[in-house]
Amino acid sequence: MGSFLNPLWLTQPTVLIGSALDLETEATIYRQTVGLGDLTCLKFSPDRQEAIVQLYQPEGVPMPNTPQFQASLLQELRYLLSHAPQGPAVVLVGDTPLRNQVGSVLAAEFGSRVQVERTSLDQYSILVCGWEFWQTHQQVLPTPACMAIATLPIPSLEHPLVAGRVNYYKKNRQDWFRLYLLPTALMELQRAISPIREAQGLVALLDSRVLHRSYGQQVLAALSPFARISYLETPWDEETLGA
Repeated sequence: MGSFLNPLWLTQPTVLIGSALDLETEATIYRQTVGLGDLTCLKFSPDRQEAIVQLYQPEGVPMPNTPQFQASLLQELRYLLSHAPQGPAVVLVGDTPLRNQVGSVLAAEFGSRVQVERTSLDQYSILVCGWEFWQTHQQVLPTPACMAIATLPIPSLEHPLVAGRVNYYKKNRQDWFRLYLLPTALMELQRAISPIREAQGLVALLDSRVLHRSYGQQVLAALSPFARISYLETPWDEETLGA
């Protein structure tokens, strides 16, 4: 795409303003993607006091591609939703079969509070949804006090458009994961948690690849600023749990 857009930028002065474009100040990967050459880049960091999130990242969760992952995920979600700060909660699950299973199990335990990809929420609701649904509706939904992320939003190679772009990078002998899949996931992640950041809420990251893969530090940089917590102290009261 960058090669097609490059002539356009040369015809007139351009100013681009956006959030969650690139982790690096020079926005190298973003500029390559949209065909921008050398230019002046400015990056404004969020205020560490006003934009900090509480990050809960439990150890011991199996890798997402293992048979043990689903049971462990549900166990962590039960704990999280029983101890989360009071307010709406969002559970982001990208895989559709897993999302439906999570919604069914949580509904059996938390009752009508659980809503699967619906926009009619109240202060006690638990929304189970995919990344696309959240991206589309997050501006009109109540600000969550808590967000649980089952897996990173790394684009699936089974999607034809994703597979086509990956093949393009492969043909050009480029690192398709570092230049495409990972930056796309990090941008999606930053945009998804922006309402939580404004409310200084809780983000639970349940994808253990962040702990065991070399790109884990880049994921944490995308979540910064954050305050890491190892356990949750404030359970829901009995009246709320029985709602």
